[in-house]
Amino acid sequence: MIKATVFDLDHTLFDRYATIRKIVPGLREHFDLNEGVTDEVFAEELCYGDKHNVHKGWEGIHKHLISKGIFKTVPDFSEYTKILISHFKNVAVKYDFSKPVLEELKKSGYKVGLITNGDPVLQHKKLEMLGLENSFDEIIVSGETPYEKPQKEIFLMMAEKLNITPGEMMYIGDHPLNDVDGARNAGCVPVWVKTTGTWIFPEIPKPPLQIETVAELPELLRKINKD
Repeated sequence: MIKATVFDLDHTLFDRYATIRKIVPGLREHFDLNEGVTDEVFAEELCYGDKHNVHKGWEGIHKHLISKGIFKTVPDFSEYTKILISHFKNVAVKYDFSKPVLEELKKSGYKVGLITNGDPVLQHKKLEMLGLENSFDEIIVSGETPYEKPQKEIFLMMAEKLNITPGEMMYIGDHPLNDVDGARNAGCVPVWVKTTGTWIFPEIPKPPLQIETVAELPELLRKINKD
């Protein structure tokens, strides 16, 4: 029986695409863009690049923007990354269903956790902006530990904190390697959230449990625990 639901953050509880669209006007002030690159064009290509490359790193997104002729003066990757992170520290858009779902799960008796890779300052800042900093029983940010997803140790650490076995822990995330395969290798029950709509790791089997968004999770849990 599932006793705990543990979540990824970006593309799972945090609407990265809506956030990207919101920060684009500010990004224009830092980047020298080609003529005709409107906010709409910039946002569309940034979201497309993220959708098809983020699971293998930001370098692919940077290369996509260059290939589409977005920049008049091409920023080097480190400059590009620094600018984006500075804006992600100031803007975050949650899915409308994120907080209600977490509250429903707690009321239903599930322990609720979060495991996210990344810089602790940035990830905790996101949670604060999203209003989710008090929505979890336990939070693990990889930058605060010796481990990061997909290493199984970070999932086992969460199971220990929640005082459950790995098999009683469901892990919900969008990343085929970091979330699905990492959780599976730790003995947890993985659920793939199809928010990006891309699965660019053909060597990794897709999990039996898949949802379009986290809004579908309570009904999935009712069915699993009933069966």
